[in-house]
Amino acid sequence: MQRSINSVKYLDASELHKMLLNKKPAAPFKVVDVRGSDFLGGHIKGCLHFPYSQLKHDDEYLQELKQALLSNTQPESASTTVPIKCIFHCAMSQQRGPSAALLFLRSLTEDEFNSGIFEVYILKGGFIHWVSAGYGTDAKVTEDYLDYLWQ
Repeated sequence: MQRSINSVKYLDASELHKMLLNKKPAAPFKVVDVRGSDFLGGHIKGCLHFPYSQLKHDDEYLQELKQALLSNTQPESASTTVPIKCIFHCAMSQQRGPSAALLFLRSLTEDEFNSGIFEVYILKGGFIHWVSAGYGTDAKVTEDYLDYLWQ
């Protein structure tokens, strides 16, 4: 399979909202926020913050992201590996989010890629859509939200 943007799936904010509220999700997942300074003023609860500006220039930082995605996502008792849903986003998921998702996908070794350990997604509409869908003010799924920055 080719490692192109066609290999990446999209996830709607409502689907991610349900996943975040589910105490026992069907599959492990992690949200990767690749915004830079616009990370201030709110973010999806429990996300990993890996700014795209650094990811695109630093292979070691990309490896740190991979390790962060792998940590605490597989139950120790699991006999088979369940793919980790890696959900990338930026403010609108038009440039940095998709670019980071593709960069991550292309950083995988052949074994990692072929094993299917990672499923790469992009959050439709990014954090701006997340906020406009009404999840910005929901403290169960959003942290450090500053309403005046997003109105």
